[in-house]
Amino acid sequence: MLDGKPSNEVYFGLSEKNTWNDVMFGFGKKRIVIASPMDGIVMPVSKVNDAVFSEDVLGRGVAIKPESGRVIAPCKATVIQMFETGHAVSLRTDSGVELLIHVGIDTVKLKDRHYSICKNSGESANAGDVLMEFDAAGIIAEGFDTITPIVVCNPDDFSDIFFAPEGRIREGESLITVMK
Repeated sequence: MLDGKPSNEVYFGLSEKNTWNDVMFGFGKKRIVIASPMDGIVMPVSKVNDAVFSEDVLGRGVAIKPESGRVIAPCKATVIQMFETGHAVSLRTDSGVELLIHVGIDTVKLKDRHYSICKNSGESANAGDVLMEFDAAGIIAEGFDTITPIVVCNPDDFSDIFFAPEGRIREGESLITVMK
């Protein structure tokens, strides 16, 4: 669902054994919804130009081409690690989902340029709290891509994971649904 309207597009990860009703209603399973941490354009993580993400090395994920310069907490969570460079954050949600939000590709090379940390490792975050801010124009000007992979790092703890379809998304809208 984008902009409050049902989408006719298929969610990434929908399989023959799982129908749309399973995703929407979670028959027999606990459904955990993770909101988008930023405004932007959703795309499959397979389109990310970094094998660590596109080949699911760190877990299953999705990517967003950001249209804003901030990352919010997608749900109530604990900041497990805020990278000192500010380019990435690892979260553990109260429901046990471990997420990595990585702003840009190879952006660790920027050190802390263009990033501002708003939450530190060990801190709690409520849905909507700003975790970090970034200067997309500055990142791009230095030759880096701002595409942001959002990865479920513990996918084996869940029976299924579904991702919002390609297209525009706003922070707070449903991005990832995990079934337990």
